[in-house]
Amino acid sequence: MTSVSFRLVFARLLVAGMLVAGLGGCAGSMGSAGSVSGNEQGGKVPYSEGGIGAAGEAANAHCRQYGKKAAITAMTPSDGGGGTVGFQCR
Repeated sequence: MTSVSFRLVFARLLVAGMLVAGLGGCAGSMGSAGSVSGNEQGGKVPYSEGGIGAAGEAANAHCRQYGKKAAITAMTPSDGGGGTVGFQCR
């Protein structure tokens, strides 16, 4: 492995690690309204790779405020792993 490709791999791993650590606080706090943006009709929530369950729980917690349940309608991945989950409150 050349030093340029090693640096590129290292930089990508470093960025991915920082993203996971940053989003881990959002996805790890099950039902955290701070990580969800939306209203009584639905919204979106960030998720880290492997944290889709926590994102779903945050969406459900958001919809429960309105006496509804969340239905996942879209997943938008990001380059560093994870992304956003779109949902509707039904």
